[in-house]
Amino acid sequence: MARKVFLGWIAPRGIVSASVASLFAILLTEKGINGGDSIKALVFLTIMMTVFIQGLSARWVAKGLRITAVEATGAVIVGCNALGRLLGRLFEQQGESVVLIDTDPEACSQAEAQGLSVFQSSALDPDVLEEAGIESMGTFMALTSNGQVNIVLAQRATEEFKPPRVFAIFPSNAPQDNNANKTGNTNKTNISPAFVDQQLIKMWNQYLTEDQFKLGITNFQEQGFSFKQAHFQALIREGEVLPLLIKRQGSLQVVQAAQTWQAGDEVTYLLHDPRPKLLKRLSGGNKTSKELTAERLSEVEEVPLADPFDNSLSESAGLKSQNS
Repeated sequence: MARKVFLGWIAPRGIVSASVASLFAILLTEKGINGGDSIKALVFLTIMMTVFIQGLSARWVAKGLRITAVEATGAVIVGCNALGRLLGRLFEQQGESVVLIDTDPEACSQAEAQGLSVFQSSALDPDVLEEAGIESMGTFMALTSNGQVNIVLAQRATEEFKPPRVFAIFPSNAPQDNNANKTGNTNKTNISPAFVDQQLIKMWNQYLTEDQFKLGITNFQEQGFSFKQAHFQALIREGEVLPLLIKRQGSLQVVQAAQTWQAGDEVTYLLHDPRPKLLKRLSGGNKTSKELTAERLSEVEEVPLADPFDNSLSESAGLKSQNS
């Protein structure tokens, strides 16, 4: 709707008016009535003024309607693996358009079976990315099983289309500027590492394939923020939690590998659940549904009382015991 309003504001609408004014000017002149040329000049002046005003105000109107490149929504995801399919469904449930790209026919078929829009082709082809609608999308993600390929895909997408947000999964020690070093454009790629290290992503893809996960959602509040943050980060370091999406000030974004949390953040995450499938079914924890339902899980919500970052109390207690 916002795009239609913006198009209605900047769309050209003076062609018909200019044609009619010119026709009336000719007819009036033929009949010997004065003022035809004045009417035509006034119409053309009005057209020029509207073009000038619309051109100057287009940027502010776009910002007001939240359709600028920075605020663009939707995602192009390269990789129809289990994680890519899950992210695609999560984006779609938030009302954002998603397109997945992969060369694996079986993975593409699985994504299509889940109702996702899929291109079975190579994302290295700019024509494929353009057909997938990358120019209107806010996020590009390279989630294949090959970290170096992900870096190349992200760099190519950035150079060709410059999407507002570019993410890739690659090993933490991988040189992401192999090609950039040759051209000196290392800092211009703006590629953000997504989630965690690639080796852990392979593990999470296996969890998703074997249904050893729970989908959770949590909020960071001002009260108890440091305790919640420390607890959440500890679960991430232990490999028990994989944060996926963060909603901040109404904007849905992919979680970065070195994400910093703020009060008010809403985070969608995966929790490792190693229970056998049969036990999950008996406990009612493995309900099949087309719609993904994120829950507030006790493993994350029940925060320990002790603050791992605050050792002052324990140290002072130890000194008192020694003095006594």
